[in-house]
Order: sequence, then structure tokens, then C-alpha cells
Amino acid sequence: MEKTLTLKQKDRIARKIYKSYQRAQLDILYLNQHYNYYPQVDMFRIKDSSTIYQKADSKFIQQLERKQELENFVGIVNQIHTHLSREAYSFIENEYLNFYDASWWMPYFSRASYYRIKHRALDEFLECISAFWSEKELVKLVK
Repeated sequence: MEKTLTLKQKDRIARKIYKSYQRAQLDILYLNQHYNYYPQVDMFRIKDSSTIYQKADSKFIQQLERKQELENFVGIVNQIHTHLSREAYSFIENEYLNFYDASWWMPYFSRASYYRIKHRALDEFLECISAFWSEKELVKLVK
């Protein structure tokens, strides 16, 4: 990232990425459960080249491409998790992935420590992101 971002901007980027990440995981689960990507072949059926079949084929291909894009996105985010330090990943996991309570950090950190760790974790996260995505791709992802 060329310019320095405020904590709010970093937080907004991380929240949008993790919201997309969780939605992608759910979409992959849905696609796996509701679409049979390996249909059985009926040897006695003659395929007609009418538009009905072409529409079904193109829809099938679009679903496969969409599933592949979602799996690539989830794979990249999982790869980013492996490159984060234990402290940064633990913070991100509690703050963005398993967000149950907004005050989860109160028994563990003072307010100053919480924000210091948040800055460090988000800086590390954004640094890892910049290794996988260009700034143009990141802007497209955040929108």
C-alpha cells in the first residue's frame, strides 16, 4: 500500500474481506450440496443441439467457474492465515472470524494494548494481502 491507512480504514478493509471470505465459504458449501457436477451419462439419450441444452450447458459452466473463483479466494485467504504470526492470527480470528462478542478482548488486554495489537495485526494482514493481490484487485475486492 502506497499511502498509510488509518485504523478505521484498515478495519473496514479487513471486515469486508472477511465478510466476503465467510460468504464464499457458504457459497462453496451450497454449490457442493445442490449441484451435481458429475452427472450420470445416459447412453441412450441423443443430445439435441437446440438452445435449451446450450443454455443449460452455459449455466453449468458458469457455476463451475464461479465455484473455482470462490475456492481460489478462500484458498488465498487461508494461505494468508498461514503467513501471519500466531498473535496476529489469534487476534484476527477473535475479531473477524469468530465474532461473537464485541468486548471479547476486555479480560485479556487493556484498551491501549488492544489497539496496539490491532494495529500490528492489521498491518501484518495488509502486508500479506499485498503479496497475493495487487492494489487494483484489492480495491475491486473491497467494493
